[in-house]
This record gives sequence, structure tokens and C-alpha cells, in this order.
Amino acid sequence: MMPLNIFIEGRNLEILPEWRDKIETEMARLQKRYFDPIVNARVEIIGSGHHRQGQFEIRLVATVPGHVLTVTRQGELVHPLIIEAFDVLDRRLQEVSDTRQQKVKNHVETSLTGKIVRLFPDEDFGFIETGDGTEVYFHANAVKKGKFEHLQVGQKVKLACEEGLKGPQATWVRALD
Repeated sequence: MMPLNIFIEGRNLEILPEWRDKIETEMARLQKRYFDPIVNARVEIIGSGHHRQGQFEIRLVATVPGHVLTVTRQGELVHPLIIEAFDVLDRRLQEVSDTRQQKVKNHVETSLTGKIVRLFPDEDFGFIETGDGTEVYFHANAVKKGKFEHLQVGQKVKLACEEGLKGPQATWVRALD
């Protein structure tokens, strides 16, 4: 099933039949995949020889009930840009669908206290030991209300953590001293 309204247009170029076919095929695939219908879709392919990112730009705007999703990509070849733009739109539609179906995890954040046990200033990360002896990884970007460079081994901190790919990691860290 195609969207109610689909507009495919070219700026500074003619839309080739194979591009139009690919866009319509991708749109039909997405329309079948998700419960919420794509009400409107606009695909604009812009040809320009002066883009730093490539000669072509694709702008894709899709409207589903309650959301307008926009994707912009630049590159040298149109066909791969169409595929990439629709892959990104697919992921965004999945996020909207998961949110509507309440499949998104709600993170319950509780703060802990601990002390810094190791710092790697050249690599912008360190480890904190919590009260129960768990070692928690943290990155310099997680440091709030202070600077990573001012932290010291043995310093007490407050933190929130979540399970990362390699074990517990801090979502934020704040010095207590």
C-alpha cells in the first residue's frame, strides 16, 4: 500500500525511471512493515556539482500520525543515497512504532556513591568502585559539574550507572569533595 500522497521531484535534474521505481518500492516496503500508515511522503533529489559531501542530495520527509520524519543525505551516486535514506527512515519508523507500542525501555535511574580507583587521563576514562565493591567504567563525557582533569584517585563521587556492552558504566559522575 502506497502513502496517501507521495511527491517525487528533482531539482536541477530529471528523475530517472529507475530512481522513481526504487523510491516507490522502498516506500511500499515501509508501508507494509509498520502498523501506522505513512500519510504523506516527499522525496526530493537535488543535483549540484558544488556540494562538499557529493554531487547529489536527497531529502526525504515522511508523515505518520503524530510525527514528521526527515532524512537528508549527500553523496556521489543517487541510487545508493536512496537506499541509505530509506534505511534511516526505516530505523526512525521503528523507533516511533516501538514508542507507540511502549516497547522502549524506561530507565530507572538511581544514584550511587563510590570512589575513583583508577584514572586514565590520556584516554579520557576511569573506574569507580561502588559501596558494594562493583567497578564501574566512566568516560570523561560523563563528568558533570566539574572537569575530568580535576578528578583524583580516591576521590568520592556520586554516579548513576547502567549495563554497558562490557559491564556497568556510569551515565553521569559528579565529584562530592
